[in-house]
Amino acid sequence: MRRRLTFLIGAHKTASTHLQRSLTAQRDAVTDEGVAIIGPMPIGGDILPLSDLLRGRADPALLALAAEGFLDKHAGEAPEVLLLNENILGNSLAPDMVLRDNQLYKFAPARVKRVIDLFPGHEIRLGLAVRNPAGFLVSAWQEQMKGHGFRPFRAYLDAVDVTALSWLKLVKRLRQAVGETDIFLWRYEDYPAVAPAVLHQCMGAAAARITLKSTAANPGFSAAALDYLAEVGTVTREASAEALRRFPKGAENPAFQPWTEAELQAMSTRYDEDLMRIESRGLARVLRV
Repeated sequence: MRRRLTFLIGAHKTASTHLQRSLTAQRDAVTDEGVAIIGPMPIGGDILPLSDLLRGRADPALLALAAEGFLDKHAGEAPEVLLLNENILGNSLAPDMVLRDNQLYKFAPARVKRVIDLFPGHEIRLGLAVRNPAGFLVSAWQEQMKGHGFRPFRAYLDAVDVTALSWLKLVKRLRQAVGETDIFLWRYEDYPAVAPAVLHQCMGAAAARITLKSTAANPGFSAAALDYLAEVGTVTREASAEALRRFPKGAENPAFQPWTEAELQAMSTRYDEDLMRIESRGLARVLRV
């Protein structure tokens, strides 16, 4: 049967985990509306070897034979299917992966195409959240350190020209890779106000049955919490929890702010221009509040 498959592919650090957890926790609420929700674990566990496929190391023809079985197993007879996994864009937030050659997710277009090519004969849509690089980079740095030694922010950036990072360039490369496949996107800064529009885009009227979780999935660190982690030296699960407990981000413990005024202005201007150009050039539909 022909289905409509909507892949929500991230990006990382755009409340993607929060959206995934909200949707997968309530998948039963939309089943009788003909909507199936498939989270990251089944995608990573059953479309396998997914990691090898994304790197171009697996035979896509063989995996395509199993793709229909994957849908039958996890979607049943549902004509509308959501597939949620931001690691399709990239499996690491290390700068040599997510910021290679001053490009956001340099390898994402080929990775995305390998996945959607597993499902010929279905209607495919791609949903993508974007975020001002000023916030994205700080959050990506914090996330990438988890489970590793503390690394100063500027060391994480290394030689990256932050003013050259562009979501427009990524969307253009995605468009070239996936042809006429429908792409829609939204700004992280508009979440959760734009979330109802995102959910409606994914599942129509059934979106009214979904309620977003009230708490953040991965709260960021305050500047004081980061100072604490720097003293500890390693960003373990236990150290992270203690940092969040002692120095919760708020009025008493402001967020980490590493940027000069010039950097902030340049990134914000580019970000705004990127969204306007993506929309005006018809590269993707931009969902707005």
